[in-house]
Amino acid sequence: MRESQNLRSHGLDRHRRRPGIKAFPVSDELVLVAQRGCANPQEDDNGNRALTLNGSGRAIWELCDGSHTVADMVRALEGRFPVDRDLLSRQVPEALAEMSRAGFIEAVPDRSVHETGTVFVIGIEDKPYFWWQTAIFLESFRGKLPRGWRTLVVVCNDGNPLSDDLNRIVSSYGTEVAVGKNHDHMGRIDAGDKGGQGYSALNRIEALAIASGHVNDADILCLLDSDIFLFGDLNTEIMPSGCAAPRNWHIAKDLFFSTVADNQGMGIDLRKLLEAIGCEADFKPGGVNVFVTGKVAKNEKYVADCFRFAEAIFLLGRIAAIESVWMAEMPCFTLAMTANGIPYDLLEAKELRVSDCHEKSIPAGTLYHYYSDPRDTHSDQGAFHGSKWYKHVYMQNDFLKSDFRQFAADASTDHEKYFFQLATNAKQRRDV
Repeated sequence: MRESQNLRSHGLDRHRRRPGIKAFPVSDELVLVAQRGCANPQEDDNGNRALTLNGSGRAIWELCDGSHTVADMVRALEGRFPVDRDLLSRQVPEALAEMSRAGFIEAVPDRSVHETGTVFVIGIEDKPYFWWQTAIFLESFRGKLPRGWRTLVVVCNDGNPLSDDLNRIVSSYGTEVAVGKNHDHMGRIDAGDKGGQGYSALNRIEALAIASGHVNDADILCLLDSDIFLFGDLNTEIMPSGCAAPRNWHIAKDLFFSTVADNQGMGIDLRKLLEAIGCEADFKPGGVNVFVTGKVAKNEKYVADCFRFAEAIFLLGRIAAIESVWMAEMPCFTLAMTANGIPYDLLEAKELRVSDCHEKSIPAGTLYHYYSDPRDTHSDQGAFHGSKWYKHVYMQNDFLKSDFRQFAADASTDHEKYFFQLATNAKQRRDV
C-alpha cells in the first residue's frame, strides 16, 4: 500500500517517555500525570499536568521508548486496530505531537547525519542483570567522550516496549537506544543442549547488525560486553582507526575452549576451521572487545558470517562433548573478518584487553571487564582483588537496588573503589 506523505516526512522520528511521568490505567484508557512545570495546559488544582489516552493512544505511549520510529508504530498498530494505514500514518504523528506539547515525551535526536566518530555499543536483554550493568556502563562514559563520539544500547527484546526500569536508565543518560531480536527466544540451534534451550550469547552480534543502521561508513563501532566500565578518562590515543581486536589469551590457544578447566584440554582448532572452508589467510587471535568500521558493519555477509561462526563453533563443541562452550561468540568477529578478507589489527594495549581480574592496579582509560567470579573460575576469587562481591549474585536481582555499602567499604583497589562509586552515582541518577 502506498505510504502517505506524512509518514514519509516523519517516519524516522523517534520519541521516548520523559522520566518521572506517572501512568494510571483506567479501564482501556491510560491517565498520564506529570509533575508541576511540564508545559501542559491541562492542569489540576495542585499544579499537576494530566492527559488521558484512549486505547490507541495508550499503545503509542507504550511504544515511545526511543527505539521505535513513527513507521514502526504504524506497522505495530496496524495489526492491533482495525484502522486504515493511511489514517494511522496521520493519527500517530498527531498523537505524538499532543504528548510532546504536554511534556510527556521528548524527541530522540536524529543520528542519521552526524560527525564521524566512535560509537560504543552494547547488546543487552531487558532484565535486571542487564539493567544495573547498563547503568554502570553509561555512568562510566558520562561526560568523557569527544565530540561526535557516543554510546548506543541495543536491546534484544524482539521489538517490545522497554520496561520502565530500563527506560528510566537510558533516559537518565540520554543515550541512543535501538531494539533487535532475541536469538535465544528465536533460534533453537542445539536441540540437545539442556533439553532444547537455545544459545543466547548472540547479543553482541545482534547489536552489530542493528548498530550498522545508526552509523556512517567512516565511523568506528566498538562492540563491548555489558559487564564493562571505563576506568577514569578515556585514552583516545590507543583507540584504533580501523577494524581491530585486542589480543585474547583464550583465542590464542591452539585449541579454543581449552582454557576452561572443566574442558580438560579439549577444544576447537580455529585455524583448521578456516582451512576447512578454503580460507588461506592468517588468523589473528583477537576478540571480546571488537572494533569495526561502519562500512564493515553494513556488510551483510560479514554480519551473517559472525552468526554462522558463533553457531558453528558452539555446535562443534557440543559434538565433541566439550563441557563449556559458552564463549563461542568470542572469536566469531575476527574469524568472519579473516574469512572475508577484511584486514584488521591485533591490539596489544592493556587498556583494551580483557584482564584476568586479579590485578591490584590497572591503567587509567581501561575498559575493565568485571566478568570473573566464583561461578566462572570455580574458586573464591571474584572480579576484584580479594573482593567478596561478584556479579552472578545479581543475575535475577537489580544490584543497584541492593544495599552494597559493605562491599564498597571493603573495596581495596582503586578500580574496585571506582566501580562502587559508579554504582552509587548510577543509583542516585536513576532514582531522581
